[in-house]
Amino acid sequence: MNKIKLINKLKLKKYRDELNLFVVEGDKLIDELPNDSIEFILSVDEIGEREFKKISSLTTPQSKIAVCRKPKSLKITGDLIIVLDRIQDPNNIGAILRTTAAANFRDVILLDGTADPFNEKSIRASMGAIFHLNLVTMSEDELLNLPFKLVAAHIEGINYREFILHKSQPVALIFGNEGGGVSKNILNSAEKITIPIYNVESLNVNAAAAILIFYLANT
Repeated sequence: MNKIKLINKLKLKKYRDELNLFVVEGDKLIDELPNDSIEFILSVDEIGEREFKKISSLTTPQSKIAVCRKPKSLKITGDLIIVLDRIQDPNNIGAILRTTAAANFRDVILLDGTADPFNEKSIRASMGAIFHLNLVTMSEDELLNLPFKLVAAHIEGINYREFILHKSQPVALIFGNEGGGVSKNILNSAEKITIPIYNVESLNVNAAAAILIFYLANT
C-alpha cells in the first residue's frame, strides 16, 4: 500500500486495529523508537513539504513520520496493575501511561470504552512510554473475575496515605472516566482511596494518577 495512503488510513482506529499499526510523529520520539517496532519512516525529503503537511497531524510538522507495529499484549505478571476505566481524553491516557512507565510498572488494563492508546495524541503524550508497557484490553466483567485486589480512586475513599499495600495479592489500581469516574459495578467490589484536596472540587485524572502511582511505587 502507498505509504501516504496508509498513514492517512491509520488516523482512524478501525484501521489501526485491523492492521495492528499506528503513527508516530515528532523527530525526537521517532529517534528513540525501538528498531523492531518500526514498519517504516517517511521523511519530508521523500515527498516534499506540501504533501508532508497534508498528512501530518502536527500544527508545525517536523521532518519525519513513522509507522509502527503495535506491541503484543502479554500475560499480566506485575504486583500493581494500572486500570483505565472509560477514560476518553487521549492526552490523559498518554500522560498516565508515561507516569506508569516512569514508576517502573509494566501492566496496564484498558477497559472497554476507553479511548485508543494508539491515537496520535496519546502517543505523543506518552513520550514513547507505550513501548515499555504491556497494554491489555478487556471487559469490566473480565476484570472482576481476575484474582486482583481492586483499588479505585474515588472522592469518597479513605485517605490514600492510610492504604496499606499487601504484597501477597496483585493490586489493580483503577482510574475512571473524566466525568463519571469509576463504574458503580467496579466500585461495589473495590476498596476506595482518595487524595485530600482543598479549594477545588477535583483533580484531573492524570494528576491524581501521578500522585497515587508514585505513592504506591514507594510503599
